[in-house]
Amino acid sequence: MAISQLELAFRVGAGLFVIVAPTLLFLALWRGLESMRDDELIERARQRADGVEQSNGEWTVDRSAVSLVPNSGSNHAETVACPNCGTENRTGVTYCQDCLDKIVDP
Repeated sequence: MAISQLELAFRVGAGLFVIVAPTLLFLALWRGLESMRDDELIERARQRADGVEQSNGEWTVDRSAVSLVPNSGSNHAETVACPNCGTENRTGVTYCQDCLDKIVDP
């Protein structure tokens, strides 16, 4: 039972496709990810991580980066006090806006 030249060419082509296609797709993905990389963001994260290593190992809140947005039309009585620092936070939040401690809902 001999294989015809057409069938042999098809099998060789399919084999090459199975071997080469994943490699080309991976390289295209790699190039795409490199083009989307944000070097400034990476550098800021690296600087912040270095700062944490040099400090006590705890994250601190940069107050200049935090903006307070007033509650638009909501009742200010709907707050819950942080069990750690006593800061009033909106009801339904998970972490305190001041000390970043977890708030347990009653």
